[in-house]
Amino acid sequence: MSNEFPIEVFHVSGSNYEMGFEIGSHFKQKIKKFVESSETLKSIRGNLNERKHKELIEIANKHFHLYMEEIRGISEGSGIDYNDLILLNFKYEYPTIGCSTVIFKDKDRIVLGHNEDGERENENNAFILVAKPDKGTPFLVYCYPGMIPGNAFSFNSRGIVMTGNAMPTPDPIVGIPRHLIDRSMLEASSIEDALDLALLPERASGFSYNIVSLNEKRAVNLETTSRMYYVTEVEDRFFHTNHYVSTGLRGIVQRVSESSRIRYEHGVKMMSNGEGAPEKRILEILYSMLNEPNSIYNPWTLCTAIFDVSDDIHLTVYARKERNCKPIEFSTEIFDM
Repeated sequence: MSNEFPIEVFHVSGSNYEMGFEIGSHFKQKIKKFVESSETLKSIRGNLNERKHKELIEIANKHFHLYMEEIRGISEGSGIDYNDLILLNFKYEYPTIGCSTVIFKDKDRIVLGHNEDGERENENNAFILVAKPDKGTPFLVYCYPGMIPGNAFSFNSRGIVMTGNAMPTPDPIVGIPRHLIDRSMLEASSIEDALDLALLPERASGFSYNIVSLNEKRAVNLETTSRMYYVTEVEDRFFHTNHYVSTGLRGIVQRVSESSRIRYEHGVKMMSNGEGAPEKRILEILYSMLNEPNSIYNPWTLCTAIFDVSDDIHLTVYARKERNCKPIEFSTEIFDM
């Protein structure tokens, strides 16, 4: 007998501020619990450069005032200090935990799998958000407490699927915080549109974006630093962890963690050796516990998402294996509800 799926699905609509306020009000206790327990937030507070932080806020308000209003809405809805939520939403300008992503492409079908890794406190605090902005594009996204949507796996009503992998940016600058760029990409209408949004010249840091388009039957990986980027067209199969591996950027000076290197080498090997249906192979890869604690499926894996993009976007989300519960499924019909 399986247990109940542990990740709440929450629907929201309205202006940017109104959506933020509704999210903050509904998840007040989870946000409070996470803010109080987050080791990442404690570390950021202890190493904060006040001048840099002030400049980041000024740039963020200049470029993405509406998304900053979402953060303010979450703060006022939850009663959590606005400055703490700013630190959470700007945390990608500091070192973070990574994720693993695998893609199989065959003619008009693309299957993308992703392990969402993060602080384990978020296993019970994160949620799936279905948003219908008054002005903008409806989207579904895995969302963290206290943070505006965009930094985790998602898809929107325009047929764009996106997942991401944190990267060891070699050239960080004081610029547009990465998470605000992630939020803007939820509005993308095509892969080229998503690339344009990701490559704003004033971006503060880098990331790895895995982008799939239902209408274009196309999949790409974009690796960025604050100044450089490279787009890899996925023609067959692709695997990514948390360091630069593209032909255009792999030669840059970077600090590759042992975890990212081991997961990458093992994932690439599994992709070349496996047989069977793509979704089965992807689960085998993403559930691999070889090389613990540096395994692909590891103590920081919060959940696993598989997107099957063919006639529609079909998303299956699996909670951690030991939860012993049935996965939950979504398609673009969610936006008609």
